[in-house]
Amino acid sequence: MRSTAGVMGTVFTVRVDDEIDPEVVDDVFAWWAGVEDRFSTFKPNSQISRIGRGELAPQDADRDVRHVLALCEEFEETTGGRFSIRRPGSPSIDPSGYVKGWSVDEAALLLQTAGAENFAIYAGGDVLCCGAPADDETWQVGVRLPQAPDSIGAIVSVNRGAVASSGTYERGDHIWGPAVAEASVTGVSVVGPALGVADALATALFSDQVRTLEWLDTYPEYGFIIFDADSHLRWSANIDSHVEVPGRSAG
Repeated sequence: MRSTAGVMGTVFTVRVDDEIDPEVVDDVFAWWAGVEDRFSTFKPNSQISRIGRGELAPQDADRDVRHVLALCEEFEETTGGRFSIRRPGSPSIDPSGYVKGWSVDEAALLLQTAGAENFAIYAGGDVLCCGAPADDETWQVGVRLPQAPDSIGAIVSVNRGAVASSGTYERGDHIWGPAVAEASVTGVSVVGPALGVADALATALFSDQVRTLEWLDTYPEYGFIIFDADSHLRWSANIDSHVEVPGRSAG
């Protein structure tokens, strides 16, 4: 089963390689529509927009909004401010660097509750996989080259986990930080168990331009792939066995 729709300003695709009730996938897309209504920074009546304008106190928002904002505060603390929902010079808040991945993690739980064991969710360049596809032993996730988004720079093998990318692939303007203007790093991908965490870490790494890595010790289950301005590729040792570079041997 495969279903695709426009969500959160990009394209989401759900592929399920098990027999499940098709209405479950409809419920998943309805969940994402509700997330967009509450968290969109483009919809003036969303709870996030109202919080940014001071019309809604965070403690009066619904449970999911409070939960996401609390987790974003934790990410800002553990990343030393490299991840932040506060755009400099603006009272508005933008949790996009976490909320999309989090919403996919929650959608995966809906699929699993319905009996799906083998599925993949594509969310505007980020991917969450579970189990294995019907025609292979592992899911093969392509990571696009930042300078040539139609080309694959690396392939990551995943059975249960997520791959999130940050850079200028989809919405580069939602990433800020004093180091971004340097553009020595053009893209960062993070591989790990949860897409929400991977999404936030990729955003933090890109906003910092990977100048420091010590803070990543807090997240030992996550590895990273880095593309620099010359299209050179590096990745962390803990995901070495999962990364393949097309056209050359891994190293």
